[in-house]
Amino acid sequence: MKTTIIAGTLLALGLTLPGMAVAAFCSPARGQTGQFDYYVLSLSWSPAFCASPAGAKHPDQCGAEVPKHGFVVHGLWPQYAAGSAAQQQNRSLWPQCCGGASFDPAAVPATLDGVMIGDDLRRHEWDKHGTCATTAPAPYFQSVAETVAKIGLAPKLSGEAPPARIKISELKTNFPVPANALYPTCKGKKLSEVHICLDKSLNPTACPPETRQQDKCPGTVSLAP
Repeated sequence: MKTTIIAGTLLALGLTLPGMAVAAFCSPARGQTGQFDYYVLSLSWSPAFCASPAGAKHPDQCGAEVPKHGFVVHGLWPQYAAGSAAQQQNRSLWPQCCGGASFDPAAVPATLDGVMIGDDLRRHEWDKHGTCATTAPAPYFQSVAETVAKIGLAPKLSGEAPPARIKISELKTNFPVPANALYPTCKGKKLSEVHICLDKSLNPTACPPETRQQDKCPGTVSLAP
């Protein structure tokens, strides 16, 4: 406890102990690296994010001088399946902040530039989620890149003039995965993200019922900011 307090005080002052990994301050920590059941690939609808107060703080994605984006990668998240041994042991739907190696910007493939945008996001996703998937950042970000190359980012919706509204059934046809492997999330009637369930080999798989229940979107959603 004393070590945690000292380390937290140093972090607040902008200091670190020699060799201290930033991931150590991710909290609450739960689960162990590699002990999970499936992944969720979270794709953020960038126009909605950039229209939010949070988006205003991210000029690298939302600034006036950068290209406009459609879907971008939010993260690749290890998850527990309800009733699995890992879920029962940890009593949670997902592991997080498993600790280990610190974030290394050089571990991110160049193919993720413009796809998973900004070192702040990448560091956060590694500290919170990547550390529960693998022991080093390079294979985690390579998995992200591999998944994006396989699934894509719905280019027909990510052009200069996406439709103002779209049916969820039509939205799903823009991704080469079974309909039951994808669920959207919304803020009101506006699309926020698309979540795609993958097995541990990064192949699309049906989302568990408890995951699909997070889909609160209406039948037709707005893509407008």
